[in-house]
Amino acid sequence: MNNTKRSMKPGGMRRLAFRSLAFGVCLAAGLGLLPAAARAEPPYGTAVYDAAGKPYDSQPAYLPTSFVHGSLKNPEDLFIDARDHLYIADTGNNRILHYDDRFELRNAIDYKQGDAKLNEPNGVFVANDGTVYVADTKNERIAVFDDRGTYLRSVKRPKTALLPDSYQFLPTKVAVDERGFMYIATRNGFQGLLLLDPDGQFEGFFGANRVPFSLTDSLKRMFFTQEQKMKELAKLPGTVSNVTIGPDQFLYTTSVSVTKGQIKKLNFDGKDLLGEKAYGNVRLKKNEQYQFTDIAVDAKGNMTAIEAQFGTIYQYNAIGELMFSFGYKNDGFQKLGLFKFPAAIAVNSKGTLAVLDRNGNLVQLFEPTPFGELFRHAMDLYIQGEYDASIETWQEVLHRNSKVSRAHLGLGKAYYKQGRWKEAMAEFREAGYVQGVSDAYWQLRLIWMQKHFTTVVIWSALLFAVLWLGWRWKSARERRKQDVVAQTVV
Repeated sequence: MNNTKRSMKPGGMRRLAFRSLAFGVCLAAGLGLLPAAARAEPPYGTAVYDAAGKPYDSQPAYLPTSFVHGSLKNPEDLFIDARDHLYIADTGNNRILHYDDRFELRNAIDYKQGDAKLNEPNGVFVANDGTVYVADTKNERIAVFDDRGTYLRSVKRPKTALLPDSYQFLPTKVAVDERGFMYIATRNGFQGLLLLDPDGQFEGFFGANRVPFSLTDSLKRMFFTQEQKMKELAKLPGTVSNVTIGPDQFLYTTSVSVTKGQIKKLNFDGKDLLGEKAYGNVRLKKNEQYQFTDIAVDAKGNMTAIEAQFGTIYQYNAIGELMFSFGYKNDGFQKLGLFKFPAAIAVNSKGTLAVLDRNGNLVQLFEPTPFGELFRHAMDLYIQGEYDASIETWQEVLHRNSKVSRAHLGLGKAYYKQGRWKEAMAEFREAGYVQGVSDAYWQLRLIWMQKHFTTVVIWSALLFAVLWLGWRWKSARERRKQDVVAQTVV
């Protein structure tokens, strides 16, 4: 959804009433009370974006279909494993709930005493072998269980002189790579993710955010007193709010209290492959900041992130370009599709999004629409450079929504590769891609020159001859005038 306008303007009450009615319809549809024909419109708008990030209204990319409740109490995290099983960190109830691929409850890690008892678990991660890792915050550990929920071991604060005594090991989120290395987000962990080896030994910090530095900061350094400088140096970078590992084995993080790099795609050197860009598309007011709380990555590398302050879901392609935004904050309507505070997100192999609403105490399920799947398929072909194969798909996208500028850009690229310069130029013009228009026009001029080369050469030669003769005639005339003047003077 394009949330660039948040103030109530004329007609706002009518729009609000429409949203309420749409929410009621959507909730009834999610509960199976309406026929399929009535389950069309979600209670929020959807925006599709061009290559420059400009939004256009679009039909839905996802529809809310159902929810998982499970008597949750302030849940903080969820995870979908390789079997499409869903795990929920039910924080307020000190347990982990395990659902199968049909979202039916299968098991619960809910020990009441002993070493296995959880205390405010804020994060959960499941390895490919079914091992469950829990960020057991108030127990100050990572608790490890097998695929049946049997307690195995604890990973506690590493014993190392590299961590200061003041460092608090309060894990909130955890991700584990194929080697068994653990990447742990901690409460107030401005140093970045804590990296531990499979035995729990400290390997360093990973993926830390940077403190922004501006011209104002440079001037402060020049004119501030030493005491004032020390206060400025005490500013800390934003903290990592969540971490996951994508199918490509890259590490993905979200962060809060930062103006850039709210979403990162990190390689094993800790470099952000997305370029540490600014994310989100809401015009912020003074002192407002985005609250990106989690990210999910599908098999094609598409990234879906949730922003809690405005209740918006943003979907980016594999190279970090914004494709869709949708969602809306639940302002007391209790409607399926709205959020009170979206805290976590995951995606299964079918493309279903599971969004955990912490304050709503439920998980909402969103199914991709045919239009959304079509657009993502075309975008995937485009990113892979398969322009020819994408033509038919982009044409179908435009058939469904003529405002999708990226479809014109994709067609322009395909036509350009095929040598269809006029068509490419027309599509590039529709997409607002000036460089593409120029390149296609240059190719057209080149073809024209090649086709008419002989004619151009002959006419050029004739023109040159005419100009040369004219110059000779003019020169001779000027010399005759000079001779006449000289004779007159004599």
